[in-house]
Amino acid sequence: MSTHSTETNETTTAEPPSVKGWCPGALRPMQTGDGLIVRIRPRCGALDAAQMIALADIAHRHGNGLIDLTRRANLQLRGIGERHLPDVWTALSRIGLMDPSADAESVRNVMVSPLAGLDPSQRHDIRPLAAALEKSLAETPALWPLPGKFGFVVDGGGLLPLDGERADIRLRASTADRPVTIALGIDSSTGTRWLGSFDPSTAAAAAIRVAEAFVGTPKPTPRARMRDLDAGGVSMLQSALETADAPPAAIAPDRPSAADRVGRIDVGGDIVAVGLGAPLGRLTADALAALANAAALTGAGTFRLSPWRALYVPVKTGAEAASLLATGRDLGLVTDARDPLIAIDACPGTPACRSAWADTRAAARQIAAQMPLPGVASLHISGCAKGCARSRAADLVLVAGPAGFGIVRHGIASAAPDAVIAPTALTDLPAVLRTGI
Repeated sequence: MSTHSTETNETTTAEPPSVKGWCPGALRPMQTGDGLIVRIRPRCGALDAAQMIALADIAHRHGNGLIDLTRRANLQLRGIGERHLPDVWTALSRIGLMDPSADAESVRNVMVSPLAGLDPSQRHDIRPLAAALEKSLAETPALWPLPGKFGFVVDGGGLLPLDGERADIRLRASTADRPVTIALGIDSSTGTRWLGSFDPSTAAAAAIRVAEAFVGTPKPTPRARMRDLDAGGVSMLQSALETADAPPAAIAPDRPSAADRVGRIDVGGDIVAVGLGAPLGRLTADALAALANAAALTGAGTFRLSPWRALYVPVKTGAEAASLLATGRDLGLVTDARDPLIAIDACPGTPACRSAWADTRAAARQIAAQMPLPGVASLHISGCAKGCARSRAADLVLVAGPAGFGIVRHGIASAAPDAVIAPTALTDLPAVLRTGI
């Protein structure tokens, strides 16, 4: 590893990074540097305008007014005071966003296609399947011992497929079969391993059987996930399916290149939604309330969440789309796919996270002004080696530490850096990259 000029950050002291192995929820919040995080898991990946307005009010009254969109397509309220939790729970219950227990909430970790039921290129509306899966997960105590980060994806394909998002169990609507079938796959070290195909009416039950089998499968550690199973463990899961149609040989994304994820979303010449990106995943309560009120006025009453830290609002006319996009721009949301912030993943950083060594969001905005960077289509800025903002590899990763920022090329935050640069070097990052790092 080469080392460039460094300067020690003497004013920042971070706790040693530790992977907790679980994600916060509403009933099981997590303490951070700016108070408690209360994470909201939308049902079937959607919230209506009234719920969004209520969440903005909760964030304003009981938190620090900051709201994050997460890479698991959830929404979290920051800076909640512990003494305010009973009031938060009452308010969430009033709008239908509370689960009967923390265990039932935690296991309901399901990511859903954001354009389900809107995109005509999706050959099957997977929302009933997602609803059935969520209901079974919450009502099956035998599944509550699943690891805290164990996740499901229910994907209809189409214009914005979820093929690039990792999941322990994946349900994917076919794009070629008639009638439509649902492929069931599990995560492995080399990608999705497809176990079988099912009728849409039985796919949720099949996923539940695989999850139950995983709970009873011998694992190397209590936190082990699907990708950690050996051949014997995979065989046990396969046998739990009993009867299944042959799995697909492979499922490729519907489109070879990523579609624009913000702005006006057109499918076959027809507008179906607008995509509104939260800059670096962060919204203010005031911005969220204003956006939800604007959506309600146009008659677009539903918000779909996504792993790309963008909200999708169904619209029917160009006038509705133009109105919402103009409101989004005025509120500071990202509405142009050319905006460099779209290419950057950044965690909260200091002072919000006690493990972070730097203000990653400030660094991200500083670097965004210098983009495009040579050979960098994806950029991850992490406050520590945990890499919470992005689990998959990025073209360029900057990892904050006591001596500056470690630089990783085509890797993840926990990888050994190729070099360490001083924070001041970020003022001319293209020059640093031209040195051959």
